[in-house]
Order: sequence, then structure tokens, then C-alpha cells
Amino acid sequence: MELMLGAINGNYLRNITENAAQDTEEVLAAVAYATDNSLLFDWCFNHDIPLKFYGRLDAQVAVDTNVLLKFLNRKSAKFICKLVEKHHAKVIWWRGYGLYVGSANLTDSAWNRNVEAGFFFRESDIDDKLANDILLMFSVLNENSTPLTQELYDLMKKRQSELARNQPDDKDFWANSSIKKWSGLSTTSPRKARDANRDRFLEEWYGTLQILRNISGQVSQKENKPSWISEDAPSGAQADQFLHAFYYQKTFDGRKARYVDFYEQNKFNPDKAQNDALKWWAGLKTAPQGEDVMLNTTSPFLRDALSQQRLEKMGKDEFEKVCLSVHSIWDYARRVRNTSVGLQSAGKAYTIPEKVKALSNTIWNFRTESGLNVKEVLSFIFYGGDMNKLPDRLWLAIDDPRYKIEGLGISALGEMVGWALPDHYPPRNGRTSKALKALGHDVTIHVE
Repeated sequence: MELMLGAINGNYLRNITENAAQDTEEVLAAVAYATDNSLLFDWCFNHDIPLKFYGRLDAQVAVDTNVLLKFLNRKSAKFICKLVEKHHAKVIWWRGYGLYVGSANLTDSAWNRNVEAGFFFRESDIDDKLANDILLMFSVLNENSTPLTQELYDLMKKRQSELARNQPDDKDFWANSSIKKWSGLSTTSPRKARDANRDRFLEEWYGTLQILRNISGQVSQKENKPSWISEDAPSGAQADQFLHAFYYQKTFDGRKARYVDFYEQNKFNPDKAQNDALKWWAGLKTAPQGEDVMLNTTSPFLRDALSQQRLEKMGKDEFEKVCLSVHSIWDYARRVRNTSVGLQSAGKAYTIPEKVKALSNTIWNFRTESGLNVKEVLSFIFYGGDMNKLPDRLWLAIDDPRYKIEGLGISALGEMVGWALPDHYPPRNGRTSKALKALGHDVTIHVE
């Protein structure tokens, strides 16, 4: 985490955009005031990085019309602009690179001359709680937003002219039918807010779970199954590896996954996109990226290691082997800071397996607020009650300090659930969600 104070400490927001292009998959920006296209918007346009921008809707034209016109002229579903009443946030998430939360608007003075203060979190510093809260904020903004249309632009252009002539008519402005009026947030207790967050999480999780189950039913059919998959491979595991192959073989352009582009192409007909992908998958003579090893060797090992009986007796060495076999743990270890897993921060370059082993050791030694270790938490999630209530226990493990294990986020837990219980819950991690998004499904992409 870095403190962004501009000229005071030399950490400017422009330092982020100068370095983020290679790793950024999309940008989510909720910034109330915007007058300068060159700070973020042109950067996204020029690097072809999808952008969703939420600016403030008010009678003082918080988002300059030159910004609105730039979006309007793009005529692209990849670059979305919406305005929201009662919005005063300054949050920018370069997804895949990092998150800024602070005071700076998208103005030249804010980025270069004003005293502004904020924090920048590297992607590896963003835990589930922070990610879920930020995604929830964007969801609330989206629900109460006015999409940019020619009518909204014309209204803002007229309003800007009225303000310049000092002849504003607030009543006429707010009476315009092109805008969505919103009274803002109502005060609620922390408990009610947590309950609402849980309900949103579970609604999305169950909805995506059914999509994965539908894919599991199709991908395991004989006509959709490549010859190199063993006969007893669970359908949920097959769905995971089908999505793995599709994501890495079909959505990447160089080092960057273009799943947002694919979503825009496929969102109106995900069934066709999925059927086309299944035909491609069925025709593969060999596994493109180790999916045969995962399905025929690693998946049975994980299912056995995470079974109720074996989990109770699991030792540190076997837990390390589990971590080395879980994609999302591997991916998180690649990005996590060395010092966070007990490794020296300078003077040595570590391999990914070395970092996974260090991470597994850190997780193994961690205790929750109630004193639970990782084996006890996993046993609680997988086998601690009604099978149909497992997502409720999963929520506790990512939100409640009594069950939360540092270093095991929603992607790792969602994937491990799937390897332990593939017949009931297909594995789900961040990569799974990106593949589903690419196939046209509007799912939430959690952090790894």
C-alpha cells in the first residue's frame, strides 16, 4: 500500500497510468468530478482498455461536456459513462494492477497541483473484504445511474451554457425526463449492511453456480468430451478445465485477457458462444495447457486430500502439496509481497513454487479470531452442515473474523470447494469467472 500525496511525497496518480497498461484488464472508475480527458479516459482509449466510469450528476455539471462528448463519440460498449446523483467518491480500480481510494477528482489541478491524499493498493494487497465492498459500491452506483445518451449530453450542454450566462433554472434541470433521480443512501446499522452484503453475495454465487452446473452437464456428455479425459473425471472438474482452456487459449491477446471484449460480443447469445466453445474443446486432440494432468492426476489427488477423513489427519507437508495444486493459490502467491509470507523483500528472486510453499506455511500457522486453524476452517466449510448451505459457510469464511484465514480468499476457497466436492459444486475462482464473462455471462469477477 502506498500513500499518494502528489508533490508532497512524489507519489502522483500519473505514476500509476505510466506503469499499469500491461497488467490492467479493465478500469472501474467512480470519480465525482471530471474535466480532463487526458488523465485517464484517453489512456484507456489509447491502450484499448475497457472502462466503466461513474461521474456525479448534478446541476453544476460536475462532469464537463467535453468528457461526455468524448464517450458519446466513441460509440463503444467497451467505454461506458454513467452519471449518478449524490455521488462524491474518488475511486479508480485498474483491475489486475491496483486500486486508488482518495480525494483526487479527474482534473488537472487534482492530479498535479492540489493537496490531495489517498491510498493505492497493489492488486496483491486487495483482500476479499476490500474487493467485495468496492464491487458493492460500483453495483449501487450502477443501479442508481443515468446512462450517457444524446439527450443527457444535450441537457448538460444547455446547463453549462446557462451557468456561463448566470441564468440557471434548477427546477427545469431536475424535471428533465432523461435523468434518473436518486435520494441517496439511507442510514443503516452495520449489522443490516453486513446482512445485505451477504444476501448480494449469495444471490450472485448461487446464480453463477447454476451456470457452472449447466456447463458441467454439457461438457461431460460424450460428444463434448475430448478423448484424453478419463472416464471417471467428475463433471464439475471437467467444466473447470474446459473454462481454463477457453480462457487461456481464446481470450488472450499477448499477455492480456480480453474477456470484456468477448463479453460484449457474446452477451446477447451466451448459448451460441458456449456451444461453439464446446465444439472446439471436443475436437482437441491433446490438452492445450495441462488440462489432462489436472483432470486425470491432480483432481483425484485433491479430492482425496480434501475428503473429510483425510482433511482431519492432514499434515503440513500434505497441505503444502494441496496449495501447490490449486490454481488460485498459485496465482495469488505469484503476486503476494515477499514479506507477507515471511520471505526477505530484497536481494533474492524467488520462484513461484518457493512463494507457494512460503504462502502455505503462513496459512498453516495462521489462527482465526476464534482460534481455528486452516484444517478446521476447511472442514467447517466443506462438511460443517447441510450440503445445500455450503455457500453460507463460504461467506462466513471470507467475511467473519472467527472463520477467516489470511491468505485464503474467495477464489482459493471457491476452487478448493470444487476439488473437494466436484459433484455438487464445480470449482470457481477468478479465472473461472473471467471465462464465464467471456462467454457472455454477467457474473462478478472476484479477486484471486
